[in-house]
Amino acid sequence: MKPQNLLIVLAIALLVVIPQTFYVVDQTQIAIVTRFGEYQKTSSTPGLKFKTPFAEQVTKFDNRLLRVDAAPASILTADKRNLVIDSYARYRIIDPLQFYKSLRNEVGASSRVGDIVNAQLRQEVALDLQEEVISEKREDIMHRVTDASNRIEISREDVIENYGSIDNSSIEIYVDESLTDRERGRKATQNEIALLLSNSQPESLLGYTITYTTDIKDVYGIQIVDVRIKRADFPPDIETSVFQRMEAERERIASGLRAEGSQKDAEIRADVDKQVNIILESAQGTSARLYGEAEEQAINILADALERDPEFYEFRRTLEAYEKFLDSETTIILDPNSDLLKFLMSSE
Repeated sequence: MKPQNLLIVLAIALLVVIPQTFYVVDQTQIAIVTRFGEYQKTSSTPGLKFKTPFAEQVTKFDNRLLRVDAAPASILTADKRNLVIDSYARYRIIDPLQFYKSLRNEVGASSRVGDIVNAQLRQEVALDLQEEVISEKREDIMHRVTDASNRIEISREDVIENYGSIDNSSIEIYVDESLTDRERGRKATQNEIALLLSNSQPESLLGYTITYTTDIKDVYGIQIVDVRIKRADFPPDIETSVFQRMEAERERIASGLRAEGSQKDAEIRADVDKQVNIILESAQGTSARLYGEAEEQAINILADALERDPEFYEFRRTLEAYEKFLDSETTIILDPNSDLLKFLMSSE
């Protein structure tokens, strides 16, 4: 074989063998290696890794928080109000091998997590009032849904088969004493667990619902970190009537505020008019008082002047009278002895 052809064959072989021998794990990824479908190892640290070429396959998963948008669900609240709730959840892959065995990939995980979240949300909202779901109390509801979503119901037989006994740290047992499903179940006490160890339905728990749950990590290899409600709306068939009631209520409140404003306006105007009348009457009283005082002072001055020289005052007043009725166009006939002529007729 020619050297050139040998180099070409060798290059092709390297291009085929190297990708089958080495693989890269990103810092945002976690990978598992299987050999003919059988698990071999987990690669959780980033970097260049080695595997057996052709015999081993690598499956990579995202180790960051993953988001699942659950399908909108119509849920009935405790006060018989129907709400269309649109929610989402964030989860993280904790056990990649268990995740691969049970869910295979993120698409399968999205579907399963969405179903789990909707089921727990339906159970929780059925125990809460509508105003609690749409108020600040929603935070507590979301915490309860998140905690409940991390628990998977399992049969007693599966508990014994997988864990050996129901008295295992991964198993939580809940006792529901309500027959109407209107109350939350409670955790079983140590005495009740002791009774359940030997009898699946002790006499003291007859009529009660016994539920065994395990961590979702043990079943699906994931942890649900948070569940949130994006929207909580009324169904379309009652949304219009609800909005109409809301508008009517707002209009009633607005009318009350307008009436209250009109009443305040009338009260303020009446008070202002009262104050204006008081000020005017006070001013008129002050004016009359000052006018009277001025008249009194004028009379006193006149009286004082008369006392000092009555004849001069009489003379001045007579001259003022002359200015009023004596002119070139008026003819006046008076008695020579008239008081008005005494200053004109007298030589003094």
